[in-house]
This record gives sequence, structure tokens and C-alpha cells, in this order.
Amino acid sequence: MKGPGIKDYLKVLNQMKLDAHNNDQLYIEITSKTLHEQVSPNHATMPTCCQAIYKLLLEGDEILRKPNGQTGFGSRLVVKFYVDNLVDRNQVYPAKKRGRPNKSEDEKRFNKLLKSNRNTDDLKNIINIWLVERGWETSEANNIIQACKDNKNWIINVQGSKRGRKQPLPVKLNSILNEIEDENAIYSVAFNDSTLYRKQWNDIPKVLKSKLNVSVLLADKYGEIQEVQ
Repeated sequence: MKGPGIKDYLKVLNQMKLDAHNNDQLYIEITSKTLHEQVSPNHATMPTCCQAIYKLLLEGDEILRKPNGQTGFGSRLVVKFYVDNLVDRNQVYPAKKRGRPNKSEDEKRFNKLLKSNRNTDDLKNIINIWLVERGWETSEANNIIQACKDNKNWIINVQGSKRGRKQPLPVKLNSILNEIEDENAIYSVAFNDSTLYRKQWNDIPKVLKSKLNVSVLLADKYGEIQEVQ
């Protein structure tokens, strides 16, 4: 079942700000980790959580701590929302409007990460965040992420979008099958989510996938990750 969406996070955040305003507080501090645990304890929706926090930033609000990496998404995000004036301040990241001036570099980077056709580096960043949230320690070498937790190794070959003709999923799987050396490790290939890749994966016999101990990680346009086995 799909987890909470951005509207669920926005509803909770707006209510928190309004309650603090009505209690004559000057500001509230919001941590993405705590907010995520409150709204979505059973689903991996941290990118959506952070997206909602950024969306409600008003002029004068402060980002006290940014997550590790370049995505801006993660459990370390801490923001100070000033709640004494919730009316006469503009959004830091306003919605796109016709005739609007060119976006800032921060806006361009933020919006790029929400697209479904991320390049390999952007996809690696999101996969890393997803793993760290689950207690894995990660390292990188080229397009490979190696994650470790509880004496388990997880090798992930990250395949972001590239220019030119797209290779079918079975062909891309060969890139990691050739690297299988540790029979006790978990192996996966990570892609941007697509209907075509899901169909091609489902067409591979379950018996074969089980024997190979290989799975696919799919990242949707909101940065949420699903492992398909």
C-alpha cells in the first residue's frame, strides 16, 4: 500500500504552525526525522516529507541543518519556522507561474531531483539516503554502491538515465550478474521507475530471480524507493 503523500505532510505541518501561532509562540523547529515518524512510520516517504518542509518555507524562516549529500532530502533536515506572522511573507520556493523570472540555482537543483529521469549521480544520492535511513553504511565506487549492515553486504549497480537508445532491463541486469562474487551478498540494480522496466522484470521467471538472489530498486518521481524481487 502506498504511503502518505505530500498533502498529508502539508496538512500536519500547517496545523503545527497554526497551533504554535495561536499559542503566541515565536517559532517552532521541525526535524524531518521526527515529522516522518509522526506522519509515515510504516512507509519510506522521507523525500516527500522533506519536499513538504521546503514547500512551506517562508521568507525569514531558517534551515538550521541540511541533510548529508546534495539531494536536500534526509532525516537530518532541521528547519525553524517563524509563526508570529503567517500572512505577509512570501514562499521561499513559490509555485511555478507563467511569466515568472528564471529559477534560482537552488530551485533548479531541487526540481531536478524530483524528476523521474534522474542521471546516475542523482539516483545514487537518493539510493544512498534510502539506505542510510534503514541503518546501512554505504560506500561508492563508480556506479556501484556497497552497503553493509549486521554483517550483510548489499551490492547495488545504479543505472540512471542516459542519452541515446534505452537498453532493455535484461541487458542491464547482465552488468551486475558479471560482478557476482560473494554468494552471501545481496545484489540489486537500481533504475528510475518505469512501466516498461516493471513489465520486463515481471517477465523474468521467479525461479531464476530467486536462484540469482537479485532484485531491482525502482525510484519514482518523488524519490521514493521500492525494492521488487
